[in-house]
Amino acid sequence: MSTGACFSQNKSSDGKSIEGWYFKAISGYPASITFRPVVLFKDGLYFKVKEKPIDDLDTQKSRIEDSPRWGKWERNQDLFTLTDAKGRVKVYNLRKGNWFPAFPFNTSISLKGKYKKVSGGVYNNGVLALFQSQITFLDDSHFTNSENTGIMAYSSQAWKSNKSSGTYKIYDNVIELSYNQGEKVRLSFAIGTEGYDPMDTDMIFIGGKAFVR
Repeated sequence: MSTGACFSQNKSSDGKSIEGWYFKAISGYPASITFRPVVLFKDGLYFKVKEKPIDDLDTQKSRIEDSPRWGKWERNQDLFTLTDAKGRVKVYNLRKGNWFPAFPFNTSISLKGKYKKVSGGVYNNGVLALFQSQITFLDDSHFTNSENTGIMAYSSQAWKSNKSSGTYKIYDNVIELSYNQGEKVRLSFAIGTEGYDPMDTDMIFIGGKAFVR
């Protein structure tokens, strides 16, 4: 079994070659764990993936405007050492549950089903804010999307919901969403798995955010 991540052959817009896609576990508040995708480049730099697809990324411009997302990486077998822009060092281990390979999409993979992303937090004044986003892949080309935002404080609460639908295309590490009202969006995409099976699609990353089935 290979210990390297499977990855697409895409490059950044200025030709920087990719070594592989991974995702890391991050402890959240108060006790939650979130996952964030990371791209390792062959020149020893890494980038914390955000909304924009990597093949649209102007790395020189991004290293100035998004410098906190950049750093350096080294690998020693299963150990990955990441040094961020402030010089802080963090070691991740492929076999210790905090560093995993991520995969591009291919046509043999089916994403049919619902995926959710939930975030929020409790503020010092006792206010609870909650955000839930759900995308449903109806088949290999159609989707629906719903977003719910809520705020709860003491005995009161307020909620706002938005729903939309359209068609989608996924290739390698890019997803293109074409909404019925005319808007088109290109976002980064990856499949996250605990092992090395890209057919395991219980977690996906859209625009740098983790969605779970």
